[in-house]
Amino acid sequence: MVVREAVKLISLKETITSAEMNATDLNCEYYGLSRLQLMENAGRAVAEEIKKFKPEKVVVFAGTGNNGGDAFVASRFLSNESEVEIYVLGKEVKTEIAKKNLELAKLSGIEVKVANTPDKLPEKIEADCVVDAMLGRTKGKLREPYSSTVELINSTKATVVAIDVPTGVNPDTGEFEKAVKANVTVTFHRLKPCFLKPEVKEYAGKVVVKSIGIPPAIEVLSGPGDVKLAFKRDEFGHKGKHGRILVVGGGPYKGAPFLSAISALKAGADLVFLAVPSEIEKIVSSYSPEIIVRGFNSPEELNFKVDVAVVGMGMEEKLAKEVLEVLNCEKFVLDASAIPYFELIEGKEVILTPHRGEAKKYLRIDSAEELVSFAKENGLTVLLKGKVDFITDGINAKVNTSGNSGMTVGGTGDVLAGICGAMLSNSSAFKAAVASSFLCGLAGDLSFEDKGYCLTAMDVVEKIPSAVKRCLEFS
Repeated sequence: MVVREAVKLISLKETITSAEMNATDLNCEYYGLSRLQLMENAGRAVAEEIKKFKPEKVVVFAGTGNNGGDAFVASRFLSNESEVEIYVLGKEVKTEIAKKNLELAKLSGIEVKVANTPDKLPEKIEADCVVDAMLGRTKGKLREPYSSTVELINSTKATVVAIDVPTGVNPDTGEFEKAVKANVTVTFHRLKPCFLKPEVKEYAGKVVVKSIGIPPAIEVLSGPGDVKLAFKRDEFGHKGKHGRILVVGGGPYKGAPFLSAISALKAGADLVFLAVPSEIEKIVSSYSPEIIVRGFNSPEELNFKVDVAVVGMGMEEKLAKEVLEVLNCEKFVLDASAIPYFELIEGKEVILTPHRGEAKKYLRIDSAEELVSFAKENGLTVLLKGKVDFITDGINAKVNTSGNSGMTVGGTGDVLAGICGAMLSNSSAFKAAVASSFLCGLAGDLSFEDKGYCLTAMDVVEKIPSAVKRCLEFS
């Protein structure tokens, strides 16, 4: 049911950003649909379009990344019917899958030349068709030899086919200073946002969207690509740059807010403040020296300057309501007793993390379809916890299948709320919720490898850094 609802939402999306496409490619690799296969499909799709022009000779200008890799595949398919010549605009191809396809192109008898400087480019292009496979993603001013190659391509009378986007055009914003003027642009999976810009149409020519074999049911699955999309780290950042998180909870349950706080820290937040009722401050302070614990007698005392507030774990509903009435913050994660009071923070960026029982009790929601409508109407993101998690903001939707039945143990929901807080500090609510859902489940799966069904919430907490590291290193 949740997969069907997620697929329904993504089918309505007209565009996909370059970062989202990269994340989707990475997730496909994770679930067994290799990027080598996707590149093969992309190259074949490009060749199909070029064959319509019946060119006698095709000249390819390829970059050193996967955009070039798509062209190497296309060249192989074209070589049976046309003479093909490839210029690689760099000394060395960067990705392994592009390297493999370049070697296959060479084995197919295609002439390959290195043109890493402008003087190694041909003086003029003698061909019926030119393929622009230089840069699928351009930011800022073009460097050499790309700048000179753009001028060379634009001087030809041959049919110009661009792969994914014309070189020089930013695929997300449509901005460009200098760009290839294509007769046809073959883009993959879905339109890139740049093609909606009127000023890009003159450079893109006819835009053809080709499938590369990504099934919608796989596209909606969360994975390491989503973690890379949400997790931010600045090499030159200072303390607090990567998240100042306030966790407010506790009362009847003393451990719940601590689990959220320590999870936020383990998930990469720089500073985590834990505010609990004064009567349990000393007890909670004894749990770990890494968490800054502050007791409060009144919610008015919660004047912390933070990026994200995570509220509700282990609290009575009355106190959760009072806290939300006074807490000053722009981003919130609401769990447990705080969920029914989401309307008190209208206009903020919010993630709700109910399980199915809480969704029915607090939000009167009993289906994925109702959840989508609720999220859209209220302008927030809902992470519905369960055997399969469903995440939606009413416009986008994802499904998470990581995790195991050992995670039914108490406290894992508090762990998830804390991870959400860390991810939300440097990302949008939807992206943060998707990444957090996958990370929490993966940490649980890593715990299961050690402890089996006897794992605890703290076992999951201890595996969060390993889960983050595994996702960031996945390629």
